[in-house]
Amino acid sequence: MPIDNTKKMANRAFLIDRTLLRRRSGASGCHRAMLSLCCFTWAASSDSKISGDACLPADVRSLLKGDAVRRVGTACSTLLSSQRARDCTPDCLEALRDFQAERCYPHISQSQRLQPRYSAPFEHLGGVHSQHTITSLQGRWYGLYPASGVELLEATLEPSTGVLSGVKLTGNSFVGAGRVSWTVSSTSCKVVSSLWQGVYTPRWDPCKLLVIDEDHMQLVLSMGEDAEEVLSFVRATLPLLLDWEDANSPTHGFFAAMLRCGLEPEETATSLIESLMETLHHTHGTVLLDQVLLFLPLAMLGAWQLREQRFSLLAFLPVLIIYGTLVWARLTYLGLAE
Repeated sequence: MPIDNTKKMANRAFLIDRTLLRRRSGASGCHRAMLSLCCFTWAASSDSKISGDACLPADVRSLLKGDAVRRVGTACSTLLSSQRARDCTPDCLEALRDFQAERCYPHISQSQRLQPRYSAPFEHLGGVHSQHTITSLQGRWYGLYPASGVELLEATLEPSTGVLSGVKLTGNSFVGAGRVSWTVSSTSCKVVSSLWQGVYTPRWDPCKLLVIDEDHMQLVLSMGEDAEEVLSFVRATLPLLLDWEDANSPTHGFFAAMLRCGLEPEETATSLIESLMETLHHTHGTVLLDQVLLFLPLAMLGAWQLREQRFSLLAFLPVLIIYGTLVWARLTYLGLAE
């Protein structure tokens, strides 16, 4: 821990400790020692919440636009440009390892807590997508914009209107972070115009939504005279981004290059955890799980009331541990608990 931070925590603890001891002038030496220890622990924990280790969306975007990605593009150019290339050069291997060692590399995968619990059917009639399809597109996405390259967005649905809004988590000179970049519904699609740079624009241009699958979509804008501009989006997870086939993606071909160099895009433990989280939060079983979590406390309370004298609380302990773990996992993923 840096010396400056330690001094700050000690000073904060001293001030709180002195205030409390003034109010409890009759406290014994033991009580005073306990109060001092508690104050210092609180001061340390309050500072640890702002450690600077977390990666914000802007940090992740900086990684994807930074030198580490460019070095991979240069050192692995043969692997990235040719499907026939099989040999991984030492320079390419080193560049890929350096990219994976970046602090924000694991944070390329963003939370998908807004994504529905299970995939809805992708239905459309006459080019118009159903509300089921629109709902299934909630979550965080990487988007490719002609003006600024890769950006990170969060798509949220307004249930009362059925409108899905793409809010930029990283912005550019046309649409800043925190502003809506596009909106789509079962009957409409529009994108903020890119005619005015550096100022807020009230103009919206019509577009067409093309849903490829639950993890890939495009917004197509007509530019006149049979010309089109395409905004491509991929769900914000590390494997999907690295394996994205869009040639404009900053990490295009990285997934295959890593495999050819004997590297796993994600650590095995991370992949297993991601698979478990997917099963726990985004399958048909998630609905059943939530119902069980709601009903189980009543069932345990009834069993406790009907227990025999020889039936001890220890029999409930394994069930309570499993129940508490599942509830914590669900609430944490949904952003309702830390």
